[in-house]
Amino acid sequence: MLFKKNPLSSIVVSLCCAFSLNVSANAPYELMGVTTKTGEKTSYLAKGSNITLPVTVINGKSDGPVLLLTAGIHGDEFPSMYALQQLQQSIDPKEMSGVLVVLHLANLDGFHANRIALNPKDEKNLNREFPGSVDGTPTEQIAELLTREFIGKTDFLIDMHSGSANQTLLNHVYSPFVGDEELDALTFEFAKATGMQHIVMYGDRPRDPNNSISYPNTAMTRGKPGLTTEIGHLAQTDEESVAKALDVAKNAMYFLKMLPETPKQHPEPVIYETIKYPKSSKNGFFKASVVIGDKVKTGQDVGAVTDYFGNLVETIKSPVDGTVMMVNQMPAIKDGQSVMAIGVEVSE
Repeated sequence: MLFKKNPLSSIVVSLCCAFSLNVSANAPYELMGVTTKTGEKTSYLAKGSNITLPVTVINGKSDGPVLLLTAGIHGDEFPSMYALQQLQQSIDPKEMSGVLVVLHLANLDGFHANRIALNPKDEKNLNREFPGSVDGTPTEQIAELLTREFIGKTDFLIDMHSGSANQTLLNHVYSPFVGDEELDALTFEFAKATGMQHIVMYGDRPRDPNNSISYPNTAMTRGKPGLTTEIGHLAQTDEESVAKALDVAKNAMYFLKMLPETPKQHPEPVIYETIKYPKSSKNGFFKASVVIGDKVKTGQDVGAVTDYFGNLVETIKSPVDGTVMMVNQMPAIKDGQSVMAIGVEVSE
């Protein structure tokens, strides 16, 4: 099977299925001081310094890869949290291969403070602080722990997100590329195997492992496929979004042959080469004139900004031909703030 060419990265390689394993049959798996024996499941509050993380480790009866599924990097993005609860409750380790590590909630403080994206202890976005620092702020310390203890002991990672309370979102998956043909190809196949229709090729993050910035990019800069999924929006917990996130997690396990089924790829995948973010140049109230999934043309009106008195001060236009993938639903807008995301499909 050939990797579809991305004109920005010049990647055309075949899928290689020979990946390294961190676990073998009958080997216990240790994570943050807790050991889970082969064929067993352990759910616990992992503690390190001032950090508490709810974790489930399922150590399958047969050998296989280590898959890390993470929810709650942003504490207000709920569907994947519920999906991963359901997943771990449904799996019998004696019927599974490899090791599944479920990090149920990476930003516990942000979750309990009902914060959009940030950690209230230092007002930082965890997904912008990797690889972190053991001597840094609370968020930087979490990032360092996730880099060392979680990414360091995994083979594949999915960072599971959704639209925050201020966003409507078209479900999609980011498939990063870092210039390593084999890794990039495997990551793309992994993204397709999730079954999601909209796949964004993403090569904008730094390729320096000491300045990796985001969670999945930290995995990629260490030679491990790392995806980001975006499922659900508006801080909702609707059953459809939870079910979709659960399907993605199961498809990932099928792809890695951790469970004995075949992943269900979407029959009509849409591949994007980039995402553009039109911005306001005024302060005031924003209202979109398009919705997620709409096709737009370059120069098309996509929204308007009014001043505090209701007078039109700016018409926002699309900078590209593309598909609306995210819309800011909160009216408050500032000069330089993005109002939506528009995906640009890979050209044939």
